[in-house]
Amino acid sequence: MSKPGYTQQDFWIRLIFMLVYWVILNVSLSIFGFLVLVMTIIRFGSQHKPEGMIQFQFNLTEFITQILSFLIFKTDNKPFPFSPWPKVKDND
Repeated sequence: MSKPGYTQQDFWIRLIFMLVYWVILNVSLSIFGFLVLVMTIIRFGSQHKPEGMIQFQFNLTEFITQILSFLIFKTDNKPFPFSPWPKVKDND
């Protein structure tokens, strides 16, 4: 009969990483929401399209997706800073 998962050291290490990434996820979502608001104000006030901000939001969205994949046990790969910052290419 095998031992339950909580008796393994890897489980507790992953749990600690999950708690840290949960905090990082909440901060990332706050930053994302703030940037959406700022970009809406910029677009409302002018026809300027802030390309740099849009690209950062694409990358931030991929980072958030990586965190969620780690938190739901879809992957064992830890997101940034344990892997490179995600770079998403704009298809426009």
